[in-house]
This record gives sequence, structure tokens and C-alpha cells, in this order.
Amino acid sequence: MKIPRKRIAQLCAVVAAAAMFLPWHTVAADGGAESVQGVAVTDGQMVLVVGLVTAGLVQAGWRPAWIGAGFAGAVTIRRILDAETDPAAGLWIAAAASVAAAALLVWDMFVDVSTPGDDHDEPGGGLSGPLGRRRR
Repeated sequence: MKIPRKRIAQLCAVVAAAAMFLPWHTVAADGGAESVQGVAVTDGQMVLVVGLVTAGLVQAGWRPAWIGAGFAGAVTIRRILDAETDPAAGLWIAAAASVAAAALLVWDMFVDVSTPGDDHDEPGGGLSGPLGRRRR
């Protein structure tokens, strides 16, 4: 049975983007802590856009879509490790989903390239995205 890695990765990218509407971190305010959503922060807006673009690239069949998922994961992990903020649930969910999407997409990329008998054996047959489809 073939595992639908691309669809799971696409779902993870959408979950990471949707997590930006959850509390992302808490900051000290006058008289207590204030919760900040991911869409209210520049890094959160970037993760939202990159997550949605990555999901679209996976749908289009572009193999290097893992770069977007990895970038979103790096941004969220950097914010988790930031000493000035206290990470909330949205940040943790986005980081886990982005890293999972990147891992699944890299895994799928290597499995597709190493599978014998596909059109990858022909010269130029290993191109990804629209270039690979145009040659057929």
C-alpha cells in the first residue's frame, strides 16, 4: 500500500497556516500577560503565506515544495527558541506541522527519484513540476 505522503504533507502545511489564527505567544503587558495571535506578528503572517503557497505547490506536483515547509518550520522553531517570548499552542502546532510536512516531502522526493522503472530513467524525465509534464 502506498502511503499518501504528499496529501498528508499538504494537510500539515494547511494546519501550520491555520495555526496562525491561534495564540502564538504571550507577552508581558501592564498588569499581566497578553496573548498574541500569529497573524498579528510579521513572522506569523509569513508562516501563513508560506504554508498556503506550499500546499499549492504540493497540489501542483512541484517536488521542491519541501523548501517552503522547511522555511516555515525554521521560522516557528526560531520563535520557540526566542528567550523574549513565551510560546503558546499555535506556535507549537505550526512548528510540528511544518517540520512534519518538510520531512514527508523530502521523504517523498527521495522515494520518487530512487524508484526504478519510472520515467525518471529517461534523460530529462526527472524534471519536476510543469517542465516534467510538458515533455510527455
